[in-house]
Amino acid sequence: MPYPRELVLDANTLEELRIHVDREIYNHYAERGKWVDNVLQWQKDYWAEPTTKKATFPFLGASTIIIPMTAISVEAIHARVMTTIFGTGQLVSATAKASEWEEIARPVEAMMDHELLKEMKFKDKINSALLSAEKYGTGVGKIGYERIVRKAVRTIGDLEQEVPVVVRDASVVDSVPTTGILMPFSADDPQTAPWVGEEHHDTPYTVRQHENSGLFKQGTMEELKAWVIEHAGTTLTGQERRQEREQEKREKMEPVWPKTLDWVELWLGYDVDGDGQDEEIVVHYHRGASLFMSIRYNWYHDLHRPYRIGVYFPVEHRWTGLGIGKQNEQFQREITTQHRQRLDNAMLANVRMLKVSKLSGYGPGEPVFPGKMWFLDNMDHVDTLQLGEVYNSAFSNEQATQIYSQQRTGVNEVTLGQSPAGTPGTATGDLARLQEGNKKFDYVFANLKGFVDELIMDTAVNLQQFGPRELQYFETVEGGRLARMFFEMPPDLIRHGLLIELNVVGQQHNTVVDRQNWIQIATLLQQYYQGSIQLAQLLGDQQMVQFIGQKGILAATEAMRQILESYDIRNIDRIVLTELLKAPQNGAQPNGGNQPGGTNLLPAGTPASAGPGDVGQTAGVDQFNSLIQSLGGIGQ
Repeated sequence: MPYPRELVLDANTLEELRIHVDREIYNHYAERGKWVDNVLQWQKDYWAEPTTKKATFPFLGASTIIIPMTAISVEAIHARVMTTIFGTGQLVSATAKASEWEEIARPVEAMMDHELLKEMKFKDKINSALLSAEKYGTGVGKIGYERIVRKAVRTIGDLEQEVPVVVRDASVVDSVPTTGILMPFSADDPQTAPWVGEEHHDTPYTVRQHENSGLFKQGTMEELKAWVIEHAGTTLTGQERRQEREQEKREKMEPVWPKTLDWVELWLGYDVDGDGQDEEIVVHYHRGASLFMSIRYNWYHDLHRPYRIGVYFPVEHRWTGLGIGKQNEQFQREITTQHRQRLDNAMLANVRMLKVSKLSGYGPGEPVFPGKMWFLDNMDHVDTLQLGEVYNSAFSNEQATQIYSQQRTGVNEVTLGQSPAGTPGTATGDLARLQEGNKKFDYVFANLKGFVDELIMDTAVNLQQFGPRELQYFETVEGGRLARMFFEMPPDLIRHGLLIELNVVGQQHNTVVDRQNWIQIATLLQQYYQGSIQLAQLLGDQQMVQFIGQKGILAATEAMRQILESYDIRNIDRIVLTELLKAPQNGAQPNGGNQPGGTNLLPAGTPASAGPGDVGQTAGVDQFNSLIQSLGGIGQ
C-alpha cells in the first residue's frame, strides 16, 4: 500500500510544531551527553586497542597490551544467545488458545518463520540490537513498514518507456544504534513516551529514493541540496551519530564521499488541528535546514510505535539497562594494569647486565662469550646487575581480580568450554556448577527473549495490515490458506494473543543439561504410558488402549527428536516418525482410529472392537513397550 497522505498544516501550526520539535531534541541532547560518553567508553573497552604501539615509559618496550575482558564475556554470551534463539532452525512457536485454532497454529508458525527468516532476514538484522544490549545494556529493534519504488526502462512495442517498479512494499526489521534512539530519560516505554524517534543518516541517493517512493514530500532533495551547498563542511551540534563516528575512526573506515545527510524520525503526540487533543503523528525532520521532510498520521491500525527496547540487566525506573561493558569496566582496567606490571617486571628480572669498575681495565667494547676468563685486580670489579625480581603474588592478584569479574558477569571457564584451573572436578560436580551458573544467563536471556517476542508480535500485526511480501504464499505453500484465515482476523485479537500466542521457540538450555534431562524424561514416559496401558487393559476398554498407544508413540517420537537434537544429529526427519507429528490432530482422540482423518497406530487388521486379550491389542502394546524401552536406554 502507498504511504498515507501528507498533512497540510497552516504556517502558524507548522512553526509551532518546528519549535516544539527543536526544543525537545535540544533538551534531550543536553541530558544524554554523559550517557553517550559511557557508551563510547564501553565500546572502546570492547575494542581493546592500545593507545600506543610502542611504549617509552616506564622504559622503552614496556607492555601496552589491554586484556579484553569485556570482549571475552560479550562474545561468549552473544554466541549462546544467538545459538539458543536461532540454532533450532525454527524461530516462532505458535500456541492455539482454543481447540478450533490448533489446526491453524502450525501453518502460522511456518509462515512467520518464512517471513522473518527468509524474507526479512531477521537473524542478520536483529543481531546488532542483541549485541548492543549485551555490550551496553540496551538494544533497540524496529519493525516498520517500507515502500521502495524505482524506475525501470522497458521496451513496449517499438518504444522504450519508463515504468515504476515496486521493489519492496512490506514490513521490515532493523536494529537502531543504542545512541541513535531518541527518547526522554523521564519516559520508560516507547509506546507511552511523549515522543520517541531515531537518528538517520543517508546518502543523497537514498534520500532521493525515499522521495520517489512517496516517503518524503516532493522537492525535499532540492531544498536539502541548497542547504548542503550553503553549509558545506559544517556540522550541527556535534552530538549526532557520535557512536558511529567514533567507531568509524577506530576502525579506520571513515567515509569520504558521498557525505551523508542527518535527519531524525519522530513518533509523537501533537495537536495538529487545534481541537485540544493530541493526534499521533510521524515526523521526518532535518534540523539544520529546519525542514519537515514529511508529516503524517500514524499509519498503524493500533497506533503502536515501531520501536521496542530490550535490556540485558534492568536498572530500576530506567529504560536503559546494564550491560557487560559496565559490569567489567573497573575489572578490565585493573587486570590490564596488573598484567602489564607482571610482564614488565618479568622482562626486567630476566635481563642481566654487567657492571664494570672503571679500575678493572675493561671497556665498552669488551666481548662477552661463554667460557671467557676475566683477570681482575678485585673480585668486585665485574658483576651482574639485576633490575627486578619475579614475585608469585603478582599472578595470584591478577587471578583474584579475574574471579571478581567472573562473579559479576557470570562468564567463567565452564561457560567458555574450558577445563577449570587446578584439580579437575567430577562430571556430576561440573554439571551442578553448570546448572547453577545458567541461572543468571537464563535471567538475562529471558529479558532478551521478551524483547524478541515483542518484535515477532509487531511483525504479525504488520502482516495482518500490509500482508506478506509475496501474496502468492497463501495459494502456493502448504497450509497457506489456513494461515490466511488467521491473518485476516482483527489486529487486536492477534496483538493480544487471544487466538494464537506467538513466541520465540528457542528455550533456555545447555546441550549437556538438555540431553541428560531428556534421557531421564524418557524413563518417566516409559513408566507413565506402560502403567496407563495396564490400567486400560484392566478396564477392558480397547478404544482407550488405542488412544494411549497413539499418544505414547507421539510422545516417544517427540522425546527422540529432542534427544537427537541435543546430540546435533543431522537429518532427524529421516530417523524419527516425523509423519506422526504432522498428522491431523483430530485423530488423537480415544476413538480417533475409527474417525475419518484419524491416525490408527495399531497393526493393520486389528478390529476396533477387539477385547483385552485379542492379538491386535497385544501386538500394539508390545510394539509400544519395545519402542519406549529402547528410548529409555539411550545415553546409558
